[in-house]
Amino acid sequence: MKQHSMCRRWSGALLAGLFCMATSYGAESPGIVGKNDWLFYRYELSDAADAAQTAESIGLIGRLNKVLAANGISMAVTMVPLKMRIYAEHLPDSIKLNDYVAGNYENMRKSLEAAGVTVVDLNAPFLSSAKRNSDTPLFFRLDTHWTLTGAMLAAETIKAGINANTALKKALDATPEEVFSMSVSKRQRPSKGRDLIDQLPPNSGTFAPEQFTPVSIMRAQAPKEDLLGNRASIGIALVGSSYSRDWTGFVDGLRYVLQRDVLSVAVGADQGSWVGLESYLRDDAFQVKAPKMLIWEMPERDMRAPPDYQFRDARYVSNNTEWLLRASAWVQSSCKPSTVTAKVTSVGLGAQAAHVQGNDVTTGPTNDNEFIELAFDKPIEKLDYLMASVTTAGSKTMVLEGSGPGVTTRRFTLSVAGDDVAHALKTPLPSNASGFTKVRIYPGKTQSFALQRLQICRQPEDLLK
Repeated sequence: MKQHSMCRRWSGALLAGLFCMATSYGAESPGIVGKNDWLFYRYELSDAADAAQTAESIGLIGRLNKVLAANGISMAVTMVPLKMRIYAEHLPDSIKLNDYVAGNYENMRKSLEAAGVTVVDLNAPFLSSAKRNSDTPLFFRLDTHWTLTGAMLAAETIKAGINANTALKKALDATPEEVFSMSVSKRQRPSKGRDLIDQLPPNSGTFAPEQFTPVSIMRAQAPKEDLLGNRASIGIALVGSSYSRDWTGFVDGLRYVLQRDVLSVAVGADQGSWVGLESYLRDDAFQVKAPKMLIWEMPERDMRAPPDYQFRDARYVSNNTEWLLRASAWVQSSCKPSTVTAKVTSVGLGAQAAHVQGNDVTTGPTNDNEFIELAFDKPIEKLDYLMASVTTAGSKTMVLEGSGPGVTTRRFTLSVAGDDVAHALKTPLPSNASGFTKVRIYPGKTQSFALQRLQICRQPEDLLK
């Protein structure tokens, strides 16, 4: 596929950013005007040329699912079906769904399940729903997102999928029940869901706002806290796309049907599902107390865009294997020691005296040029990763620079909290050759820095097979 020459014009819009990932539609706009004032998103059109990238996504999800399961976490994947498949009758006569698009959801579901992944099928329930053509359809006419009706159907379907799966049901039962109630407004309001209008060509006409009925989901009691005022950890995590944003009602709907609290992490289309999941895995919300159940919601159309999808914003593009290595490292609840050992051999921290005890380093203020150097007794391998506790006060990024004989020096930029609190650090150090023999850690501009409990750990041996 070729990148569209008009992407520059549309790059500021969330949906347009996705459209610009990969298009071969000539001068056509991202938005499609269908029958009965139904609007659609052109990026939902695909063909067999996307099969290889889709297979990459399926492979990554399958491998990560094994890692999660090995660490006591049950995952359910649910894909938001294409609006243009659910409402194909409203497409313009000039656009027909090809066989690939028509059957792709079912094919992906089967492939994921063959890889051992639990999938909650939303496509079939959406197509067969009695509300599909009601006064409260499942998707907005003028927006790519589902309505509250669609969001609640998704939530109810996920609940049924959880109850039908032994591991997921066990995780649900282990999560404390909470009481959530629902109240429905007596008045309709104009919806703000109109993102597809901005993707239409000029002079496409005017579209009256859609009406919706507000619904409120309320918690019966305040969340339980311990004597120190800390909330109990939440046993169910939802990592989702813009379909999981608060305004869609999906997360609240899930809380209501499950009668459980749900931690929600929703990421926009500009970052994508892979960045969203990795961001959650490295967060304290996961590292301090991992959930029993992880629900991964992603739009069906995103399955054709694995981490290395070249038309994504460059900040969020990643080598597929390296994404898996990073995500898997963050999931590990304990360190399986590597045969490689590390030693702090140099502390280039300028005038600020550093306290070094073994491999533990603490220091006062640092600048961008100051570093700590680790040496390995032999080249580090792909399945090895560095695990430590890191405290930074100030800088929100940290740079790692790997090098060694016959190996191209490589720099990695890692996000850190910068809040003067200790946080977990788990990072692989992949190279394009036999492996690094030393790594420099640049804390950046900080008021203080600490590296403690350094270990070199080993990923599961079958992770990349």
